[in-house]
Amino acid sequence: MKRIGRVLVACAVFVACSGSEDRNALQTTSTKLTLLPAMTTVPSTTEVPREPGLVEDTTTTLVATTTLAPQTTSTGLVVSTIPTTTVPGAPAIVDALRLSDDGIGAAVFTGAPDGVITYLSSFIGAATGDTGWVDPFEISACSGTELRIVSWGALQLTFGDVSKVLQGRRHFFSFTYGQYSFDGVDAAQVDATPAGLLTVEGVGLGTPIIEVESVYPGLVINPADDFVPPNFVVNDNFRGFVAGLADDSPVVQIIGGPNCADPT
Repeated sequence: MKRIGRVLVACAVFVACSGSEDRNALQTTSTKLTLLPAMTTVPSTTEVPREPGLVEDTTTTLVATTTLAPQTTSTGLVVSTIPTTTVPGAPAIVDALRLSDDGIGAAVFTGAPDGVITYLSSFIGAATGDTGWVDPFEISACSGTELRIVSWGALQLTFGDVSKVLQGRRHFFSFTYGQYSFDGVDAAQVDATPAGLLTVEGVGLGTPIIEVESVYPGLVINPADDFVPPNFVVNDNFRGFVAGLADDSPVVQIIGGPNCADPT
């Protein structure tokens, strides 16, 4: 059955950092500094070395839980762990790289670019694309003096020196997962690699929109316009696109982070 009569939000808020049809981000004001460890596996309890040169040469243990609190190091940086929901039989990559409005696993928004890239690469291999640091207007509508987009297949991370989450230094501030095609009516998945990434609640590419509604109370679903397919909004920092408005229409892209077009 088709979805009608829903709360409609202007699709103009979906403006992507990359300058493609993924121009689709909202704004947030949350800020969190994080020290990003380099990891190779994440079982239920894993020792993770801290990044050399940032703090004393010690280790911290990440334990899957829903009540972990940030810890401040002697340098004033915050080591944050993202709560995860373990899925029986799921590979380590799923729990280590949970998608959320805070970032991707332990790679939290505001994280240092090199640390974030090392963290992602330790699970899914070397990046498949990297713009390097360029003038933002060469590749996006983002503010600031420099921007960098690093990709692993259909997972794209954006780094810059100005965003809603932080200003004044290079940092990670948004991601998109999934690439799609759109014919003006419906969308189709084009690339879903690396496969299997999920939110803490278990939503991923291919999840029917009716299931997305069931785990995100208050979800807003907007119809397609001439430029983008139907989209859903969880909050100001987490949203995505779906193939259509039927109950079984699958998610084709997940987006986290603030709108880079108007960061101040």
